Amino acid sequence: MARFHEFMTTLSTMLSRKKQAPPTPVSPMLELAQLYTGKFAFVDELTNKSHQLIVNPTLAIKIDGRTLPGQVVGITTDALTFLDHYGYQLIITAKEGHPVTVYDEAEDATYQIIVPETK
Repeated sequence: MARFHEFMTTLSTMLSRKKQAPPTPVSPMLELAQLYTGKFAFVDELTNKSHQLIVNPTLAIKIDGRTLPGQVVGITTDALTFLDHYGYQLIITAKEGHPVTVYDEAEDATYQIIVPETK
């Protein structure tokens, strides 16, 4: 009878503990987004104008403070491909885990990304 009582006490304790929810799986796309997330700059050599490029963690893209309407259509460790609302691609390439170039299909131009200094 003592063993039964001990069994019931253990069972009751186990059932009364809250089950922890399993960790929410991270989307592979959002994991890859970390490679491209940040604030960068590039220079248009034809106009000698510097532009700011911001990629947020949900892959929204801003250039010079304006959000580009469109959507990411591809992402790998080597490139993020964004299709704008006109149907042109903006391709950000990465090497060694950091963005290095931006290709703007509308301008048919590739720009080197200027990596901000980290202090």
